[in-house]
Amino acid sequence: MGLIKPIGSLERGISKEELVALGETDAQEVIGNDQYDLLKVYVEMKRYELYFKTVMDKIREAALVVAQETGMKSFNYADAQVSNIQRSVFKFDRDPTWCRLHDEFDFLKGRIKLHEETLKKIEGEKASYIDEETGELIELIAPTQEVVETIMVKL
Repeated sequence: MGLIKPIGSLERGISKEELVALGETDAQEVIGNDQYDLLKVYVEMKRYELYFKTVMDKIREAALVVAQETGMKSFNYADAQVSNIQRSVFKFDRDPTWCRLHDEFDFLKGRIKLHEETLKKIEGEKASYIDEETGELIELIAPTQEVVETIMVKL
């Protein structure tokens, strides 16, 4: 059994859900088969992911021209729904109010980051301090922490 199906070998009429189920089944077969070095398989799959993304991005540009030539907004093709989509991208950076609000937003994001760093340093469940500007007593509650394990592959 090959993990990667050759292009053209997937049945075109299967649904998205069936395609996901097929992928899950094939993955489980590989995971349950002792002949595979799973870390090596994963690294190789990351190579394919980058390769396919690159190829698809380039082909999408050429396929867009073909899809637009149909003159239809949406149509069925090769057992898939194809839609020609237009979207607008607005650039607000010429408006002074938007710029001011955006700067304030960036400033607040920075303050949030600083506050998060302060919260991470709390020993115990709670802490407090006096705000030097306002004299107000500020209560701090330590964040909860969940450790998630994964691997990262850099190609």
